[in-house]
Amino acid sequence: MEKKRIEWLDIAKAISIVLVVLGHSGHPFLDVYLGWFRMPLFFFLSGILFKPVMFKSFGVWAGRKTYRMMVPYFVYGTAIFAVFNLENLNMLPDHLYNLLYGGSGLQGPYGVFWFITVLLLTQILLGLMSNLYKWLQIIIVAVLFVAGHSEFIIAYDWPWNANVVMIAVFYYSLGYYGSGIIKKYHDSFLLAASSTVFAAVVIILYANGYMDYYLNLKMSSYNHFILDIIVPLLFFMPVIYISSIIAKFPVKEVFKVFGQYSIVIMYLHLPVNIFFRTVLEYDVTSFEFTVLGVMIPVITGYIFSLTKPTRLLFLGQK
Repeated sequence: MEKKRIEWLDIAKAISIVLVVLGHSGHPFLDVYLGWFRMPLFFFLSGILFKPVMFKSFGVWAGRKTYRMMVPYFVYGTAIFAVFNLENLNMLPDHLYNLLYGGSGLQGPYGVFWFITVLLLTQILLGLMSNLYKWLQIIIVAVLFVAGHSEFIIAYDWPWNANVVMIAVFYYSLGYYGSGIIKKYHDSFLLAASSTVFAAVVIILYANGYMDYYLNLKMSSYNHFILDIIVPLLFFMPVIYISSIIAKFPVKEVFKVFGQYSIVIMYLHLPVNIFFRTVLEYDVTSFEFTVLGVMIPVITGYIFSLTKPTRLLFLGQK
């Protein structure tokens, strides 16, 4: 029996991935402000559906999750390399090493690959901690979050961006621990409106030079652990509330499709647009970047879903 999906959550994930694409479109204004919350939001939404893992089944669970996430990681990484380096395939072993090390060193068409490894490590970490008392889990998450902001941790180029897990697990666990409240108040206008007002205040303060704030998880660029708690959270409930409204209208089906193929969009939106700009020599606008970066991966994802081998290789599904 197929599990009943939460429509507003699927739509929120769709909005989140569109914001990721939009933030990468090259618009300086959007990159700054969307950067405050787009990736924390993705971790937060993913955490809402997290289920505790029994210790005796942890090894099997972690192995399956690693397999499902890392097979597409290497398949996309290899396929993208082949497209852009047909005349330099002899460099593939070096590229595979770079993929294996991962992290912030992956740039260009592989610029979002860090998210996959960080998400995987975050899920495994919380799965391991889920056997502990809740209060102890919260203490560990808080300690990791504070320690993750230290210069000692940030200065090192960690494989798989493993240091970012110390920050990401806070947003992910927030979705997990607060899932009951979020599901209850996801359509609360008062909560969304209050968050929007405070978010607007923060934007105004920043725009007028009264606040210095920047958040880039991939590059381990975060300068204030208090603001890294407050600022991203202010944008979460407005997005969730908008998703709840969209869920009441037929247009929800479009967003649900975007959410269904969000991982394909994550992998392909950069290489698709880099292909247009470098191979086809067409300088896409921010709007075109977003449309192409969403629609082409969605169509590609649908094609991948038609056969069992491509579902496994590109979607991590059976």
